[in-house]
Amino acid sequence: MNRTRLKTPFIALIALAVLFAIGWGSVPKAVAESADEATKTEDTSTYEFQTVDELFGKSLGMISGGAFDTILFSNYDGFEQKDFSYYNSYAEIIQALKTNKIDAMITDLPVAQLAVSRNTGIGILPEKLVEDHYGFVLAKDSPYTAMFNERIAAYREDGTIAELYKKWTSTDDTNKTLPEQDWDTSKGTLSVAVGADSEPMAYQIGETPSGMTVDLLCHIFRDLGYGMETKSLASGSLIAEVQSGKADVATSCFSITEERKKMVDMTEPFYDGGIVAVVRDTAAVAEQEQGFFEGLAASFERTFITEGRWQLILSGLIVTLLISVISGVAGLALGFLFVLLRRKRESGLADKLIHLLESLLGGLPVVVVLMVFYYVVFGALTISGVVVAILVFTLIFGASAGSIMWNAVRAIDAGQVEAGRALGFGDSDTFFLVVLPQAARQCVPLLIAQFVSLIKDTSVVGYIAVQDLTRVGDLIRARTMEAFFPLIAIAVIYFVLCRLMAWLLSLWAKKLEPKKEPRAIKGVEL
Repeated sequence: MNRTRLKTPFIALIALAVLFAIGWGSVPKAVAESADEATKTEDTSTYEFQTVDELFGKSLGMISGGAFDTILFSNYDGFEQKDFSYYNSYAEIIQALKTNKIDAMITDLPVAQLAVSRNTGIGILPEKLVEDHYGFVLAKDSPYTAMFNERIAAYREDGTIAELYKKWTSTDDTNKTLPEQDWDTSKGTLSVAVGADSEPMAYQIGETPSGMTVDLLCHIFRDLGYGMETKSLASGSLIAEVQSGKADVATSCFSITEERKKMVDMTEPFYDGGIVAVVRDTAAVAEQEQGFFEGLAASFERTFITEGRWQLILSGLIVTLLISVISGVAGLALGFLFVLLRRKRESGLADKLIHLLESLLGGLPVVVVLMVFYYVVFGALTISGVVVAILVFTLIFGASAGSIMWNAVRAIDAGQVEAGRALGFGDSDTFFLVVLPQAARQCVPLLIAQFVSLIKDTSVVGYIAVQDLTRVGDLIRARTMEAFFPLIAIAVIYFVLCRLMAWLLSLWAKKLEPKKEPRAIKGVEL
């Protein structure tokens, strides 16, 4: 058994390597690392589409949480809701475009320029779809909005914003650092939610959200006398973070729209750009691609080595382990408490309430439960996303573990209980010494499998500002604009982690098995 279990991870790794080899042929060589090098060619005759009108009725991809669809609906009659597909990262959209799952990517000009500079086979449609303007998001009727607008107007006038844009879109990465927070912060510290997947405006360098908008906020906070605390979130969660009061400001490529102004405050624009379409460049199909091993080495370096990203992955792994282990232990204790409550009165109020909790948690998507607790139940409290995640997964695992244990207890033959009582055991002794050991041998394998599922379920905690393993993978993909290798790398880490935890728990489970001793009768040879 041990050899088989040890071989399983290696067989899976080989299988993943084969999948990588098959998929690598569709991943062309990246040609640049800067938005300044985004213009592949001024000849757009080889683009699959030439005008905006040709995109009507086509399949369009955009980032989840963006407002591009709403803006296009108000400016064109040819775009419809059914045309749009929504993705959690730009790397996913680009991969979908290059593999013909969508016909065009709709995005901001700076993001489009960066995507084109890092990928062959795509280009920007010359005609802007809509002129666009970016602003910061604050809570409705925020006392900071007027102060922000005043500083933005001053920075536009004195050229500060122009200098920041030049800094963060240049090819010189050595200069892309944020100012040290050494200014007077006597007025307090404000929380900033960053959608760190929109380079060069907002993205992640190491464990710190960076980019032009974050740099601009540093200037604003310095002049206003506030400290700044940043946290990285998925783009779709940014406005909810501000509305719930968990963040004072949110930043990314936020288009200023009338619909958003109804829900939150939008500052005056600090950047005037536009919405563009990225389409396939058919001439690039014939471009030379990297060999498998050359491409593998380059992808490995971009994913793990560049900017010390292995440290980011390690920190995400630790967060995933922390949430999983604490939730698993606490959930197991909660589940056992449910069993004890049910045992007293099987059809009583406690049994009905526990059954209702199991049905509720089992019938709702994990991400919905997580966001309800974070933004509604604890919306008015300043509480860490990690704490909320542990609480939610404790309840989820406790409900499922309690159900598994209770079914195992009920499966023990009633004769076992009668035999225990015949030996003089009381009710509690019969349960703990006779029923529970037998039930444990039945339910432990199921509990181990449920715990492995718990580890995988924690991959959604990035929606509530928790930087776990999956969220770190998304941030890296946003930086490299490469969907395939970072996904495979994170998948391998999850697989090895789950197999390792299952193996360790199976060693513990062996102790619950009855000892097999040879049968022997003194004086008799068998």
